[in-house]
Amino acid sequence: MPELPEVETIVRSLHEGTRYGGLNVIGQQVRETTVLWERTLENISPDLFQNKIAGQTVKDVYRRGKFLVFTLSSDTLLMHLRMSGDLRVEAGFWPDGSKVPLQPHDRLVLWFAGGLRMAFNNPRKFGRIWMMNDPQAVLGVLGPEPLDPALTEGKFHAMLQSHKRMLKPLLMDQHFLAGLGNRP
Repeated sequence: MPELPEVETIVRSLHEGTRYGGLNVIGQQVRETTVLWERTLENISPDLFQNKIAGQTVKDVYRRGKFLVFTLSSDTLLMHLRMSGDLRVEAGFWPDGSKVPLQPHDRLVLWFAGGLRMAFNNPRKFGRIWMMNDPQAVLGVLGPEPLDPALTEGKFHAMLQSHKRMLKPLLMDQHFLAGLGNRP
C-alpha cells in the first residue's frame, strides 16, 4: 500500500521528474482524458470530467495526508492511491507518431498538449480520483500533517493527552493525524 513516504516521493518526482525520466507535469495543459474504468472517478461522471479538465493547466502538485493534490487552472484534482495505485508519467507517442500502448491496469489517463501522458495505474481498483472546486470538502476532515514544522513535540504531546484512546488506533485515525492510518 502506498503510505505517506511513497506518496511524498511521488509528489516530489512529479515536481522534479526524477522518477519519470525527467518528465514533469507542472505547467502542462491537459488536452484530453481516457477514462478506462468509470468508478475511478468518485464524484463526477466521466463525460463531465473530460469536459471540465480539457484545457486546464497543472499549476502545482502537493500532498495532503495520502492524497495527491493537483491544483489546476480552474479546479482541483485529488487522487488517493489506496492499496495498489500508482502514477506513470511518460511520452504517450512513439517517434513515428503512434500511441505507446497502455498497461493492463491503467484506469485513467491524462493526455497533455505536448504529447506527455500521466496514467493512473490501479490493479486492485481501490484508488479514487475527485475533481472539485473546493478540496476542503474531502481534505478538511484530516488532522495535522506529521511532517509539518508547526506540529511541534509539545503540540503533539498535547494532542495525545487530549484523547483517552489506545495509541495505535489513535495514530491510525486520519482525523487525529493525516497520512499515518487508513483512509478517512
